[in-house]
Amino acid sequence: MFLYETHCHTAISSKCAAGSAEEIADMYAANGFSGIFVTDHFLNGNTTVHDLLPEGSYEEKVALFCEGYRKVKEAAQRAGRGLQVFFGLEYSYRGSDLLLYGWNEETLKRFPEILSLKTSEFITFAKERGAFIVQAHPFRERDYIDHIRLFTGAEGTEACNACEDERSNFLAQTYAKAYHKPTTAGSDMHRPFGQKTLAGTAFETPLKSEEDFIARVRAGEGKAVCIQNVRANL
Repeated sequence: MFLYETHCHTAISSKCAAGSAEEIADMYAANGFSGIFVTDHFLNGNTTVHDLLPEGSYEEKVALFCEGYRKVKEAAQRAGRGLQVFFGLEYSYRGSDLLLYGWNEETLKRFPEILSLKTSEFITFAKERGAFIVQAHPFRERDYIDHIRLFTGAEGTEACNACEDERSNFLAQTYAKAYHKPTTAGSDMHRPFGQKTLAGTAFETPLKSEEDFIARVRAGEGKAVCIQNVRANL
C-alpha cells in the first residue's frame, strides 16, 4: 500500500497553519506516507502572501505562494526518505473550498483572471485547462460558514477528511455516490504535531505524477485510509 496525503497546508503560505517544512516532511515520513500534495490556501483564501508582499504583482504573489510547496519538497529531498511531494492548491469562497490538482506555478501565472471569476466559472475554466477539481469537506459546519454550498460542477469529492466528524464525512460519501463522483481522502493538515488523526488516499503502486494521480482517481482507484499520527503532541 502506498499512502498519499491529498490535503496539506504549510505555515509558509497558509496563515492558519503551523510547522516548518522539515517538520511536515518528517511527520509524514514517520507515519509511513509515500507522498504529499501540498494544497496551501490560494490568493483568494487565508494566505500569508498578501501580508508578505502587499504591493506585489499577481505573478510575484503566485511565486511567493508556491514557496510552501517548494520548501516541503526540498525538505523531503534533504531527508532522503523517499517521500514524494506534489503541487496543489485550495481555492476558497466564503468557507467553501475546492482542491485543485494538475496545474503548476507557470500555469497559475498565466491565468490572473481566476481571482475575478465566480466559483462555478472557475471550476469550468480550470477543468477546460486540464485541472482536476475536488470539493473539499463539502458538508463542513463552522461558525465562519454561512451555509453549505455544493458545487456540483466539481469533478470529485473529498469523501473523507480527518478534521471532520462522522456525519460530515458520511454525507460527503453519500453525495459522491449519488452524483457518481470520484473521491479522495485527506487530513486537511495544518499542524503536524497537533493533529491526532491523519487521512490519505492509498494506491497499490506508487504515483508517477500529478497526472497519474488524477487518472487513477477518475478511474475509481484509491482507498481512504485513516491512521493515528505517531508524531502528535511530541
